[in-house]
Amino acid sequence: MSHPRMAAAALLALGLAACSDQPSAPLAEARLDPLALQQQQEEVVPGEILIKMKDGISLNELTGRTPGLRLERRLAERSRIAVLSVARGSERAEAARLSADPRVEYAEPNYIRRIEGWAHYNPGGLTAYFNTSPFAALPSTYSSITDADIDAVAGIGSGGSQVVIGSLDTGADTDHPELTGKLILGWDWANSDALPEDDNGHGTHTIGTMVGTTVGVAGVTGAGTNVKVYVQKVCTAAGSCPTANIVNAIYAAADYPGMVAMNLSLGGTSISTAEVNAINYAVNTKGVLVIAAAGNSGAGTVGCPACNVNSISVAATNWRDARAYYSQYGSGLDISAPGGELYSNTTNEMGIYSTYLSGGYAYLQGTSMATPQVTGAAGVVASKTGLTGAALRTRLQSTADDKGAAGYDTTFGNGRLNVYRAITNTTLAYPG
Repeated sequence: MSHPRMAAAALLALGLAACSDQPSAPLAEARLDPLALQQQQEEVVPGEILIKMKDGISLNELTGRTPGLRLERRLAERSRIAVLSVARGSERAEAARLSADPRVEYAEPNYIRRIEGWAHYNPGGLTAYFNTSPFAALPSTYSSITDADIDAVAGIGSGGSQVVIGSLDTGADTDHPELTGKLILGWDWANSDALPEDDNGHGTHTIGTMVGTTVGVAGVTGAGTNVKVYVQKVCTAAGSCPTANIVNAIYAAADYPGMVAMNLSLGGTSISTAEVNAINYAVNTKGVLVIAAAGNSGAGTVGCPACNVNSISVAATNWRDARAYYSQYGSGLDISAPGGELYSNTTNEMGIYSTYLSGGYAYLQGTSMATPQVTGAAGVVASKTGLTGAALRTRLQSTADDKGAAGYDTTFGNGRLNVYRAITNTTLAYPG
């Protein structure tokens, strides 16, 4: 690996810009507690706050007597959350003021999460995020470790039952031939319509990783016909994902029949109470796993919503079974999976290859690319074994390959995902 710190810093600067409406400066050093730094800077939806009243208290008691507050819309009925319009620029101050009101259970800004993956290599003329590379080509001696690749052996997932996994992302290329028969179209929360069509590429890539016929975990293992994806679009074309959209989608996915796990390849830094409550509902009430990306800043802190103890937080590894330089890690990390580690704009090595827009394919990297491997595996394991909820989570984590320090550690969590062992509960013998 050549100049890893220089590579990390350079790609972090580019990656954050690619996943934001406006460019962001890279953190100077991960040891400076980037969570605390970013929490002050995290974007919010201008002019909106989320609010939940205490039991027995009507929102009208608040809005009817407070000038400047107006009901914008309500979120999922179970959430009992309303979105209020406030003066732009006053979101944090208004949320803090209203949280102190004895009639209010909580109020918070409508935080903006970001998708946690990006392109660096441009295969086959597809539009990549970047046109130039700060990295030299990989040396010819740089080779993959055999068992670092995802162990999705053909046929091991066939013969299972029908299950559903959820995608909360930028939508899907609904006409992609790789995804034919795999998709259940849910709601587009970003545009308020019933067609969650992808206009970014990120969602299509993560869905392909989960269930694609030739590139996805479910398809490769033979469980492709039994694992469907309930698609909800929560992010804009620019990769902006308001927590209000995420909360609505979590409740909708949790309530969908046959749902066993949902994929959130997105994240931020601030803890959202609305998001926490939605995840708790999915996991504790409905027995649906919430699998979320740890984040791409390289910091020693897991991002949110992966930071929720009820989420399964996923870090990214490279093809040498080391932590990918961009991957966040730290206390509360649950599991790792290959996320790609692209070093060249002239070779296609080391990225995660999956479906993309216009029926195409692309190499991307990020914890966004690692997370759907875990979610896809969850779908296959549930289909093949019938395990759900806590038992399914335990199977995924207990069968992971131990990496780094013996046992649990904050770099790899419970280990790197082993799809073969998760499905069969046995170990695949590698030749040599």
